[in-house]
Amino acid sequence: MCSFKNTLEKNSDQIGITGSLICLVHCILTSGIILGSSFISHHAHHGHHHHHTFDFWGIVDLSMILVSGVAVYFATRKCLKHTHSKLMWICYLAYLATTISKYLGFEPIELSLISYAASISLIGLHIKNIWKARKSLLHQKAI
Repeated sequence: MCSFKNTLEKNSDQIGITGSLICLVHCILTSGIILGSSFISHHAHHGHHHHHTFDFWGIVDLSMILVSGVAVYFATRKCLKHTHSKLMWICYLAYLATTISKYLGFEPIELSLISYAASISLIGLHIKNIWKARKSLLHQKAI
């Protein structure tokens, strides 16, 4: 168990980047498909709406929430700056709130934009965390 925890902590940023990227691609692709299908079928079916359900894609969404949360938890444990850690948690909570609210029926376009921004920010923060950890390790080796 300790070995798994160490591996998870060591690779948390890579896991976070992968999870956020998968989420971002999934959200952009499904939004594009939904917008495209709505545009095409607009004349035939007025009032076409997409509802998030707990089907396969719902499980993917919830899995990404869980993976991202675990990755942020372990990544922030090794953050060198408290501000960086706070930013990661703020982005994760924004991502969590926007994703869950879609399942509660609240889906304005602004919510999707916040979700995209949170995912992109998490990717950037994880990359910065990797960069800072490597820089710190190189500095320690030089001493």
